[in-house]
Amino acid sequence: MSDDTSADDRFTRRVQLAEHYAVVPVAFSTDGRDVGFVGPLDLGVTVGGIAVVESGDELVVLHVHDVHLEKREGSMSGDGDDVSIGFALRHVRGTGIVLGVLLGGAFRRADRLGSFGERRVRAATGEELDQVLSALDGDADTITIGTLRDSAGHPARLRSKGFSRHTFMCGQSGSGKTYTTGVLFERLLAYSSLPMMIIDPNSDHVHLGGLADPENDSPEADLYRRVAPSVVVSRTRGLESTATLCVDFSDLDGDVRAALLRLDPIADLDDYAALREVTDRLDEPYSVIDVARAAAEAPETSRLARRIENLGIDRWSVWRSEGEQSVTQLDLVDRRCVVVDTGSLAGPDERAALSMAVLGIRWRRRRERRPLLLAIDEAHNVLPSSTTNPLLERATETGILIAGEGRKFGLHLFLASQRPGKVHPNVLSQCDNLVLMKMNGAADVADLEETFSHVPPMLLRQSLGFGLGQALFAGQLAPLPVFAQVGTRLTPEGGGDVPTTWTASPD
Repeated sequence: MSDDTSADDRFTRRVQLAEHYAVVPVAFSTDGRDVGFVGPLDLGVTVGGIAVVESGDELVVLHVHDVHLEKREGSMSGDGDDVSIGFALRHVRGTGIVLGVLLGGAFRRADRLGSFGERRVRAATGEELDQVLSALDGDADTITIGTLRDSAGHPARLRSKGFSRHTFMCGQSGSGKTYTTGVLFERLLAYSSLPMMIIDPNSDHVHLGGLADPENDSPEADLYRRVAPSVVVSRTRGLESTATLCVDFSDLDGDVRAALLRLDPIADLDDYAALREVTDRLDEPYSVIDVARAAAEAPETSRLARRIENLGIDRWSVWRSEGEQSVTQLDLVDRRCVVVDTGSLAGPDERAALSMAVLGIRWRRRRERRPLLLAIDEAHNVLPSSTTNPLLERATETGILIAGEGRKFGLHLFLASQRPGKVHPNVLSQCDNLVLMKMNGAADVADLEETFSHVPPMLLRQSLGFGLGQALFAGQLAPLPVFAQVGTRLTPEGGGDVPTTWTASPD
């Protein structure tokens, strides 16, 4: 017998052995809520998917939380009586939770049923999946952000109302995070009336006011054309925009103004008091130049004027000039979205001061109780887990207030960052929603497991194997955690990586 024939023969015997000892796909539950199941490798049930347990005409619907591989070892007699041959076979084992019952094409939600013994289990069909997801959505307003990752023919929908909870978005560089954020903003603009203010440190969203393809005549593009004029893009002077990115010195809280001038209330007792004295007698709005001029008029406050000049703060481009409007005064009643392009500012202190002005004014005006999605991209640059920068310390303090108490005033955070550990834990812990894209580090996923304990751990660990544009949406955003392949963005992406055309050899 040739080696090839011998190999074919061994493979045939292996297949026969696997068929003889095949695991029957069954599910079981001792409490009518938590369900365990086993089955062959081709069972077709996936983590985060929907499975059904057959019971006559009634189908018990499960949301699958865990699927893993198991190995069974055994032995059998060989050709001789005294020969024993060992073998190993594999099957899958998993767990899920009861969602309800399908009967006659109608789904009835139920968190708990009666316990049951072994019953046949399988993946839901496309029709059954539609019936379950449509029933779970009910009459809630939704936005479609793409398709289900494991069922490309089915839309992935999020509940618009879910954005009334704080949201944390996380994904490594290159995961498609910026693109996905743009898709979310577009869908909220087109299919809801929630106003948005976006702090944009990388100029990623400065094109939300126009379509990438002006000739696009799809229904989605036509709908977006109607809302696009309500997008205001605020950028520094010299860049194309609908508003100049600027603030007044008076837009900042007193302690922020002092931090900007590096004044400590104890160590710099006299100068700190001088700053308060000068600003108290100025009429709002006033600039840092107004403060310097007023301080220079009296000997006892002149040191303050020299401090401003020496620090060069009066030469920052972020300060409002005559005829301009502070970004804090932009009225969101008639505008759906304001993109605050902090990435267009020259230095980190200017960006921090501008971000602090925006956060501060939204918090001070909280009692107006106007709903607002306050989105902060690269949130670790504004609300870091730790910092020695006094401006960022104040920004973080305000962010903690908004995270803890802002919801009752209509202030809803949307924070995006590459790693959970870089954002202040007192802000992160207040986020109910998670948008998770591809992650590289198991330690980061472990941090997410601790913070978002309401999401099954195996679902979070799936992010280690995500492809480009794949994401997990969990929390109040959806009745179930959703694995999605994010759909097409309508507007141009402002950021993006530098092209790697240098990989080609020179001519």
